[in-house]
Amino acid sequence: MRSRSLNALSDNLALMPDAPAAPRARARSPARPDVDYDELVTFHGLERERLVLIHPGSHGATPAWPVERYAEVADQLGADGWQIAIVGDTLEPERTGAVLGAMQTAALFLAGTMSPQTLTRLIGDARLVLSDDAATPSPVAAARALGTPLIALEEHHGEATSEAVAIEARAALAREDSAHPGDPFTLHTPALHDAA
Repeated sequence: MRSRSLNALSDNLALMPDAPAAPRARARSPARPDVDYDELVTFHGLERERLVLIHPGSHGATPAWPVERYAEVADQLGADGWQIAIVGDTLEPERTGAVLGAMQTAALFLAGTMSPQTLTRLIGDARLVLSDDAATPSPVAAARALGTPLIALEEHHGEATSEAVAIEARAALAREDSAHPGDPFTLHTPALHDAA
């Protein structure tokens, strides 16, 4: 079989006129602004009446609180029956992932999975937000604006023990009339659940 050189092929292709570019389809915006939020709630089995958000990220150069302490508080609240969800920016996957990796109880890992609007709505529905970061914009600033109970560890100067923060978190959760823990939280697994 005789082959043609690549140069001869490219010369032939260079003489062919370009096809007119098809107009690019614009991304359709959802019919309702809360579609992403509703899908997130359904897919992950979020229970708003017992949802606690852990946001270990920080705008500061050095986060105020160690990963291990976040995990300890999350474990204590998870064992009490609160649904723990770790949220954060896609820019800090090591820190958010390290909290999940240090935990002994189940938690949802939602870091980097949602738009800022969806995260804001989630913060509004949560029973408590625990975060290093009190800068604007941050989950703490959103929680303050929405009236969601919060613990801003940056304001504790990183000195608080995990036991002290867990006590503060339990007290804040006890003041929430619509909040209640359930059985110790287990992960919702949509694929297995839906197949049954």
